[in-house]
Amino acid sequence: MNEEMLRALINGDVLQLEKTALESLTEDRRASGSLGDDVDDLLSEAGIYWDTLNKEYFSIDTFQRETFDRLAAEYASQDYA
Repeated sequence: MNEEMLRALINGDVLQLEKTALESLTEDRRASGSLGDDVDDLLSEAGIYWDTLNKEYFSIDTFQRETFDRLAAEYASQDYA
């Protein structure tokens, strides 16, 4: 396995771990109504925010990466010549 494949595997595992953690936090918040201001402050420092529309936690880093990837693919497919 080359270094690039290993890095992709690690990144995939980290992203899956993050997704699982966010799902767990979301379930806890939905069940309790709040995780407390201290927890929300700590999550905010880590770039994790509560989406009031979808009622779930999300990572701003993941959101930005997905948005940039989508926009890059969208604009790369258009003819600007």
